[in-house]
Amino acid sequence: MPRLTLSSLLEDILELALPELSRAEGLAASVIRDQILSGRMVLLANPNHHEVRPTLVGQPSGIKVNANIGTSPLRNDAGKELEKLRVAEAAGADTVMDLSTAGDLNAIRIGMLQATRLPLGTVPLYALAQTVVEAGRDPAEITEGQILAEIRTQAEQGVDFMTVHCGLTMRGAELASRERRLLGIVSRGGSIIARWMAKNGRENPFLTRYDDILDIAREHNVTLSLGDGLRPGAGADAGDAAQWDEVAVLGDLQRRAMQAGVQAMIEGPGHVPMDQVEAQIRTMKRLVNGAPLYVLGPLVTDCAPGYDHIAGAIGGALAVRAGADFLCYLTPAEHLTLPDAEDVRQGVMASRVAAQAASSAMGRPSALAREQAVSEGRRDLDWTKLAEHALDPCEVARRRAEHSGEKECAMCGKFCAIRMLSDV
Repeated sequence: MPRLTLSSLLEDILELALPELSRAEGLAASVIRDQILSGRMVLLANPNHHEVRPTLVGQPSGIKVNANIGTSPLRNDAGKELEKLRVAEAAGADTVMDLSTAGDLNAIRIGMLQATRLPLGTVPLYALAQTVVEAGRDPAEITEGQILAEIRTQAEQGVDFMTVHCGLTMRGAELASRERRLLGIVSRGGSIIARWMAKNGRENPFLTRYDDILDIAREHNVTLSLGDGLRPGAGADAGDAAQWDEVAVLGDLQRRAMQAGVQAMIEGPGHVPMDQVEAQIRTMKRLVNGAPLYVLGPLVTDCAPGYDHIAGAIGGALAVRAGADFLCYLTPAEHLTLPDAEDVRQGVMASRVAAQAASSAMGRPSALAREQAVSEGRRDLDWTKLAEHALDPCEVARRRAEHSGEKECAMCGKFCAIRMLSDV
């Protein structure tokens, strides 16, 4: 197994953060250090992000949840995106990704970095595509120099982790063509790269300039999130040749990153039927050297527009039990429109439910302690204790507000099963 060549910057960050990380995660400092060195855990923290909260991703640390926010060409309001960031943070998200594609992207990104201590992720390709499209040019005209310059700019601004679609090759794009797949390439970044390669007749520039990207990432402790540009966008495409071709490339890229002293995690599948989730996650883990898996869902059914946060939570719980480490939320707006603040809250909570369910099933002490405390609160009709340990205390308080003076809940009232036998 490869071992991470620890950069002096990461060594300094780790030394300062280890005591608090050890306490928060309930793990010995030696375990955390060894997991980072083995590549099975990453520490998100770019020192250029002022007062960033160093965050571990990778089991046996706690399962983390990410919230995607950002503008679009049809809905472009930077103020609302900052509101979504605050909602995501209040709902318990561990990280946030800015996926903006419209407006002043530099200002939006800097505003988010200043507004939160949570690690912030981005997709540099989006900023590049916006620049050329707004100039009336084709995304295929993006140059290698522009790619490296954008990654450097965002690293210097303080971005903590970046999705880079380095694993999508000309061969993989051909395997994912519409002649071979029901939905072809559904990743926005993946489709842009595939267009670039087709128009230029050259290999993916994120792959050919990978060593230069590693140099920038190492300099600022940017964790690379090696993107799944060929993730299946329909259950029918799950586990096809295109998906596994990219995963195999990502495993090699993760190994190269570790040798260069750069932390890397792997982005996982999108739409995967329920019976295939466990096998996919375990196989991916093996092919990428045990690196942290950052999964979108996976969505276990294609038939739930408006409820994809539920479909994703079901898949997320299964994925975590099989070895996934990091859940990217889905919201009720997925596949339909840009999420609003309430969509963001529901998306975060759905993923947190998935993380809690899987963690308690795996016997994680903190998850089991939470289950025990909530059950004791229910047993004693102690609503204060129940709310304190619930995943969403505010929702408990809101639901109880109408009859907070009553000992029982409004479902059973005086027919409360717990009270019925309490004096016998």
